[in-house]
Amino acid sequence: MKTLSHVQQALIFIPILAISLFTLYFYYVSADTQRYNDVELPIIQGVVLQEPKRLAEIELMDHDGKLVNRDYFIGKWHVIAYGYTHCPDICPTTLFTLSQFADLLKVNEQDLDTQFVFYTVDPQRDTQEILAQYIDYFSEEFVAVRANSLIKAKVFQQNLGINVDITGDSVTSAGQHKRAEKITEQYYQVNHGLAIFLINPKAELQAVFLPEVTEHGVTLFTSDSLYHDYLKVIKYYQQSL
Repeated sequence: MKTLSHVQQALIFIPILAISLFTLYFYYVSADTQRYNDVELPIIQGVVLQEPKRLAEIELMDHDGKLVNRDYFIGKWHVIAYGYTHCPDICPTTLFTLSQFADLLKVNEQDLDTQFVFYTVDPQRDTQEILAQYIDYFSEEFVAVRANSLIKAKVFQQNLGINVDITGDSVTSAGQHKRAEKITEQYYQVNHGLAIFLINPKAELQAVFLPEVTEHGVTLFTSDSLYHDYLKVIKYYQQSL
């Protein structure tokens, strides 16, 4: 297996880091870090929204072919990660970390109804069948979802603040073909941000978890940090009701 040089690794992580920093700025200007209903916002690796953002009327499909709309998110907490199945490292690492996070909830017997969701930003290649095989590798309890059209993808991505850039001679920024020909991977590059979204039981965006940046410039999540930050957000949510 060919090993990437330090320069090549830097070129891979720089776009991800830049998009992540933009996401952090977006949510900081959207959130009030003061007090809400006399309850102080918790400090987490990311942003807690003072006023949760209502999910739009979305229409996605899960890896079993079932409809996923706004009502799907009502009644329990949802943790949403995003990426694509051809991602060589960041996406599988994030999903593996989420599986560890889910295990922590079980081991510590937290009575929290939590569903983990993976949204693909590359529905052109990530078919329902591919998503079903991919998500099952990380957990049989995880759900993978995709949009069936450019418009549906745009609604969901803009609503949460998902940043993605798909470049290639025959591909638009949303992963749709400009021509009918089959596209090869050498012309197909996907850059996306790195964030995990937390949806509360009212189908509202409650918080955004952002990765830590190591001294070597590598962005990553840790299951322990996600676990403790999740509990902080839930406590805040319950106190604010």
